[in-house]
Amino acid sequence: MLKEVLVVVRIKVSAGLNRPAFRLVRTLPAVAAMLALLSFEAGPSAAQSEEKAPAPAKPAAAKPAAAKAKPSRPIEPAPRGPDGRVYLGSSPGHKGYWELRPGFAPRVTNVPFQPWAKELYTYRQASQKLTRPPYIDCKAAPGPEFLLAPGFEIVDAPEIQSVFIVNIAGPHSWRVIYTDGRQHPKREDLRPTYLGHSIGHWEGDTLVVDTVGFNERIWPMGSYPTTEQLHLTERFSRPTLGSLVYELTIDDPGAYTAPWGGRTAITEATPSSWVPNGEMFEYICEDDR
Repeated sequence: MLKEVLVVVRIKVSAGLNRPAFRLVRTLPAVAAMLALLSFEAGPSAAQSEEKAPAPAKPAAAKPAAAKAKPSRPIEPAPRGPDGRVYLGSSPGHKGYWELRPGFAPRVTNVPFQPWAKELYTYRQASQKLTRPPYIDCKAAPGPEFLLAPGFEIVDAPEIQSVFIVNIAGPHSWRVIYTDGRQHPKREDLRPTYLGHSIGHWEGDTLVVDTVGFNERIWPMGSYPTTEQLHLTERFSRPTLGSLVYELTIDDPGAYTAPWGGRTAITEATPSSWVPNGEMFEYICEDDR
């Protein structure tokens, strides 16, 4: 019984290319002959293909792990006073101020919002053209929002047992931190303000600042809301001349279910830096409105 078999044959043409030709073969012997022809025709082409096949590419060398940012400024010891305590700002022989650049703000995750605080935070984030931080309108802000570009200075005044933090941005305001051992006034005697009432003490080389007495119009950190129950704890330390570590804890049972906080730092390798021999300059917030 004859069977019809459709065979595709590649026929070489003068251009050196192969093109398919369809032939209808009606007998099995003819099929065998045709297959033999295919084998003959394919042989040289396969050999040529093997001769011209490129060598397998070598695997790409693994990229080295990204190196940590190298200090771009010299690392020197932190300055100290006659009593051995570290200076957080200018000192005899080491005048300057802390210059800030974008990216200094602490980064936080898993903030334990109360439902209403979460909704307000989300609204502030989504409607920044309608709601914006008070410091943009030249009102004072505590905590991280006090430490804004272009910079600030920390002035230690041991003779009056106080530390002052003076900023350049915002309303060009200052904070006073009492280190004379006093306590906060009683809650009923506190007048809620933008910067609150701050007392401080030293734990080794770290200045611990405890602040209460805030009003509810402040934005101490980004769009996070707070209430008059806010208790802010800040820690300042200076490991080297050109580095400053800032840590904060927000404890506000009126807006959050637990205390939370963050950390950031200026180092010899960050865009923010200590400016040797630098002097603070005038900045009038209202001029940018």
